[in-house]
Amino acid sequence: MSEMAGPAAAATMVDVLIWHANHRPDRRAFVFLERGEREAGSLTYGELDRRARVIARALLDNGLSGRRIILAYPTCLEFVAALFSCFYARAIAIPAPIDRQDGAAARLHAILTDADAAAVLSLRSVLSHAAAPAGETGGLSIADTLCLATDELMNASDSMPLEPIEPDAVALLQYTSGSTGNPRGVILTHGNLIANQQALSAVLASSVSDIGVNWLPLYHDMGLIGGVLHTVYFGGLTALMPPLAFVQKPIRWLRAIHRYRASISMAPSFAYGLVSRYGPAGNEESLDLSSWRVAICGGEPIRAQLLEHFATTFRPMGFDPKALMPAYGLAEATLIVAASPAGTGLIVQDPAQVSPVGSGARRESWGRRAACCGPAVGGQRVTIVNPASLSPIAAGHAGEIWLQGPSVAAGYWNRPEETRVTFQARLLDGADSGPWLRTGDLGIMSEDGLVVTGRAKEIIVIRGANFDPLDMETAVCQSDAVFQPGGGAAFSLEHEDGAVVVLVHEVKREAARNMDVNLVASKVTDVMNRYFGLKLYDLVLLRPRTLPRTTSGKIQRYLCKEQYLANELAALGTIEHLGLGRCRAQAQPSA
Repeated sequence: MSEMAGPAAAATMVDVLIWHANHRPDRRAFVFLERGEREAGSLTYGELDRRARVIARALLDNGLSGRRIILAYPTCLEFVAALFSCFYARAIAIPAPIDRQDGAAARLHAILTDADAAAVLSLRSVLSHAAAPAGETGGLSIADTLCLATDELMNASDSMPLEPIEPDAVALLQYTSGSTGNPRGVILTHGNLIANQQALSAVLASSVSDIGVNWLPLYHDMGLIGGVLHTVYFGGLTALMPPLAFVQKPIRWLRAIHRYRASISMAPSFAYGLVSRYGPAGNEESLDLSSWRVAICGGEPIRAQLLEHFATTFRPMGFDPKALMPAYGLAEATLIVAASPAGTGLIVQDPAQVSPVGSGARRESWGRRAACCGPAVGGQRVTIVNPASLSPIAAGHAGEIWLQGPSVAAGYWNRPEETRVTFQARLLDGADSGPWLRTGDLGIMSEDGLVVTGRAKEIIVIRGANFDPLDMETAVCQSDAVFQPGGGAAFSLEHEDGAVVVLVHEVKREAARNMDVNLVASKVTDVMNRYFGLKLYDLVLLRPRTLPRTTSGKIQRYLCKEQYLANELAALGTIEHLGLGRCRAQAQPSA
């Protein structure tokens, strides 16, 4: 890489970090906020380079070059050094969760087995806990795998020579969040990482003067690619905070932006809604968000109402609505696929155009308004395809999102048939035949860009008509103020009378004690009949924050269905067989 050109000419993220370490070694790259509040450590670019070399030496000494290595860290500075140590040692990094809740232990075990990993890197405190049998501790079980406590690697030589890395060499396996199935390891090359960093840098107009705040999990694509790697790419500073710190007190996210005068931060759309509901408190008048120039929103179909409410809530504190940047991306394309340039703001799509192919919904003004994610970025191409005929669909019509480009991954680890179906798709008309990545997402291409409407696998088919579950969830949520916005999941069941619809929905905490269940049920019945022409088989009212979600905030409708069938939902009450003449309201326990 040219000394004068800098990171823009880099072939790999290794080149980028070395350039920063040579040219601005004393500049801080990351700080860690314990509980999202107290600064508990930092890393300069020089320190990050030296620390990565120390760990890389240990990897080479253990014969781990070219092998797959699990990174099982909480959010911490050591994770960043361990990630780059894998790059330095030409090993394949696999970021993985270690949280003790939400099935993370089982997910880590599944990843360890699927990837056939040769080693696990983590902190001594984590490895000590994981060494015991999982049944005794309730924690992780990795006792049969080589484990290295990287925080104990001190005073080793950091002068190891680095071998050149080809752009097509595998850099990491990025396991999907599993919103519609089991997690799969997406194979990302060093070239994929650089291509997506270039795309991010162009659309965000990021520079060395930018500061970020990141509370997203570091094993998730948005937190990893957008939060950690992009910080190193543009040479700025990012404050890292644990995801739990945000969940426990969402306003901590905005306080960190205020404290560090942050200019870039990203989150799924549910987070913008969450922080609007639970903050600001009465003592937040001094909060200043005027530095926040890019507020990226992604991770799921984006509800325009949530972003509009966020902008209205925090505009008195200096937040500029034009900072909002709805974006579309997925692990199979490294991260970002489409977004409008920084400063564009929110573009709302006409609700009448937001529907799946062959929708059975009656398009009235029930209020679902989707955010446009803008044009494809970074040399990527997006086309909308009829998933049945495999032929392109004209602009303005809904279909499956297919894409090509330098950020598209090489495939799924050790899954050749799924790789063929997903990453090597072909159009049937002969033009631009492929290969294309079939995203499984549904959307339309409008004049302003891509509008994501849902997931193909989650479409509900009733008597041959297609219904988007998000349509139902949005309409029902607006039927009564007791419902938590963005807190519902609709899915279908096979019944003796044919396919039927079940809806589960979170109830606001303040409404749970005194709500009239039968009145709520009546309103839901009316909405389902008026807008969709359907009867609802069952309505389950959930406790707040109990709807199953992925790490990026996507609603796990499949898991919700499984929990419903197993009677494992955190229900406040159930109206059984709603609409079929056999209604029964259960007694409401105290909230």
